[in-house]
Amino acid sequence: MGANGSGQIDWRRLIGGGFAFQTAPFAVHPLDRDRANEYLKQAKAHGLTVSDAVEHAREYLKSAQGWPTNEEEQIRRVREFFSKKLHG
Repeated sequence: MGANGSGQIDWRRLIGGGFAFQTAPFAVHPLDRDRANEYLKQAKAHGLTVSDAVEHAREYLKSAQGWPTNEEEQIRRVREFFSKKLHG
């Protein structure tokens, strides 16, 4: 899922699923939560940290299309979602 042409995972796109590929509140809707869990599965498999997830979310939100959103509130949601599931 979410790989670019070089076979690498497109982390920004993958985490974007948690925002409904727009600017919806992160992982609130069940489908968005499922997509956030797919990011989690891949992140665990690749040794990513909460800090990596936060950075991917920040990168995603810079160019995300949708309603205006409070980026810091979104990042808080991302950090909270991954805090006990990924390392530091």
